[in-house]
Amino acid sequence: MAHLALARKYRPQRFADLVGQDPIRTTLEQAVAKNRVAHAYLFAGPRGSGKTTTARLIAKALNCERRKPGESEPCNECGSCVAITNGTSLDVLEIDGASNRGIEEIRNLRENVKYAASGGKFKVYIIDEAHQLTDFAWNALLKTLEEPPAHVRFVFCTTEPLEVPDTIASRCQVFEFRRLRSEELVKHLLDVAARERVSLHEDAAGLIARASEGSVRDALGRLDQSLALSPEGVTAATVAQALGLAGLDAYFDLGEALAKRDPKLALQVLDRLHDRGMDVEEIADGLAHHLRQLLLIAVDSSLEKLVDAAPSDRERYVAQAKEFRPTDLNAMLNLLLETRPLLRRAEAPRILLEVALVEMCTLPTAARIEDLIRRLGELESKLGGGGPGTPSPAPRPAKQDEASAPAAPAPRRGSSTPRAIADTEPRHSALTAVTAVPGNEPLPPSAGSPADLRLVESPVGVEAADPSDPVVRWRHAVDRVKERKLLLGTCLEEGSFLGIAGGNVRIALSVEHAFHRAMLEMKENREILNEELEKCYGRGVRLLCESLAPPAQAGERVPGAGETPGGPEASLVDRIVELFDGEVLGPDPEKGNV
Repeated sequence: MAHLALARKYRPQRFADLVGQDPIRTTLEQAVAKNRVAHAYLFAGPRGSGKTTTARLIAKALNCERRKPGESEPCNECGSCVAITNGTSLDVLEIDGASNRGIEEIRNLRENVKYAASGGKFKVYIIDEAHQLTDFAWNALLKTLEEPPAHVRFVFCTTEPLEVPDTIASRCQVFEFRRLRSEELVKHLLDVAARERVSLHEDAAGLIARASEGSVRDALGRLDQSLALSPEGVTAATVAQALGLAGLDAYFDLGEALAKRDPKLALQVLDRLHDRGMDVEEIADGLAHHLRQLLLIAVDSSLEKLVDAAPSDRERYVAQAKEFRPTDLNAMLNLLLETRPLLRRAEAPRILLEVALVEMCTLPTAARIEDLIRRLGELESKLGGGGPGTPSPAPRPAKQDEASAPAAPAPRRGSSTPRAIADTEPRHSALTAVTAVPGNEPLPPSAGSPADLRLVESPVGVEAADPSDPVVRWRHAVDRVKERKLLLGTCLEEGSFLGIAGGNVRIALSVEHAFHRAMLEMKENREILNEELEKCYGRGVRLLCESLAPPAQAGERVPGAGETPGGPEASLVDRIVELFDGEVLGPDPEKGNV
């Protein structure tokens, strides 16, 4: 006897056999039992979710010869039920929308609906992949669909409901079939294996369920494939070998490498998977799924129920999630998702994934706020502060000759590091470390004139790479603006970062940077700046440009507000010419340009 595929052998023959579609099943059962079946249905959902099978069940129930009033289940024994099950019924016509998508086929259908059913009570037209029909075909069917004969029912099945015209969908009852959860698929696979009298391990069923992405048909097909390799029983190793998949152990090994920041182990695991013949894109998808599971648990242990895994595997996820912070997993997952679409177009996708893995292993660990505060307190105690509650020593009086001290060298143009405002008195590193506290807390207000602003710099050590450091955020914001608009980012970079106060990111621009300030204050540029600053510092943050007056030399007049250095002759045009190394084309009497 020829082998019958499991997907066909265990296709639901009653409404009660439908897996994972309880709301739809209940509604249709009541409609059949109370004789309220609509003239047209639109079943939408992913592949293998039961759309065509449900359409057949409706046809069976309507034409069943033994079904009593008030009941909904077909008997599956009468001549009509057997014919529909075997696909030989003349009253149930399954039409492939991809092959019969033209207007001529629909015209023929429109002519045939006039004739009564040959044996049963109703003629049921099941149009699969209905979104493939052309607009002309839909228009030809429109009037018949709106007012069909009493003995005709239509069922449209599609995986692309948005491709179905609204004029058609509005004339149908629409049911959305959903993907099945892994737990539902695992239970169904174990039940099928028990009926087949074969051994199926739960971890193997979980691996098949994850690879099937919620499709019952795909899951049964993969189980059939695994049984072909090992008819006596299926284990996780059997599934991995038959389907070319990586078991959970490989992804837990990758998770261990990321937790330990061990790029060597990560590359070794990737090499092992690649040697098995696994596709790089498939490895990336599996790792993304694994990190997503860990992120859910790391955010809150109560989200464990959202983890798409077998119960025996959830304990492993919970244990590994404790080795990560949510911010670390979020950064790794973002990096992997940015790399994923590039793998398909890359000439060397394996190298690209290796680079991403190394970068994920070398990402800085996000320091917790309490750890940072504790370290700051210890540093303050070592420097003689006595503790967080001890007042800082009074600053020593300024010397008389400090005004004549040489000015600090200007930072190199084009550097991505924000320039600091040099204080006239050296500051100890313990004071500047306060700016590394995460969050959007306002920095200490500057005292005196703009030329006497405090030094703002990132502390040395772990905090210097801390993404919660306002200075690190500033560098990140400048880089993001440069990516969107290079000239605007360059103008922003010329500003000196002062800190955050009152929901404003404060920068200082000297009077020589009139062009830069004009660029930063343009309306369209303001929208870009505020959008990127909100991403780095939080909602509602705005850019605040402040003037920075240069120290006046002896006998030199300090330019007033709004003046440019060099007097009125140094206009905005002169600054543009200087910045772009341009040339002003003056009036030419010979050409009439005056």
